[in-house]
Amino acid sequence: MAQEAGFGDDLETGLDSIVITPLDDGDVAGFGTGGLSLEDLQSLPNDGYQQELQDITTELQEEVVSGSGATVRALDKLTGAVEDLSLDVGGTANFGRIQVFLGDCRSPKGNPSGDAYAYLVVRVEGMEAPAFSGWMVASSPALNAMDHQRYDIWPLSCTTS
Repeated sequence: MAQEAGFGDDLETGLDSIVITPLDDGDVAGFGTGGLSLEDLQSLPNDGYQQELQDITTELQEEVVSGSGATVRALDKLTGAVEDLSLDVGGTANFGRIQVFLGDCRSPKGNPSGDAYAYLVVRVEGMEAPAFSGWMVASSPALNAMDHQRYDIWPLSCTTS
């Protein structure tokens, strides 16, 4: 098909027309050839793009505390069953064919029902690898959601005591 379009002749003649020219002993390829040298760059004024940063706005990170446990909501998409699971840090709970492990739960200091986030490991019966392992944010569970065809899990709040 390439020969029908006239490409065969171009490929054959094009290979012969490539010329490779070696560098002379005096030519050095690399930094400083045909452009600015290091000395030229150092002699440029330090204004323009290299201005000092002024009026930098900083944002304080919200102080968080670890909770002693968490409340996690579980949903069975097939049956519509919903259950709130109370977990201690390091503890597990079962819901249907899944097992939920809570590694940690953190929330803003003084507001455990606020924007909590929990480290969860979810295992499904019969599967060796976890269906989910990571942090979930209560206010935005879709940021790092568990991808399972039947079950859904998301944290609600941290518990303290």
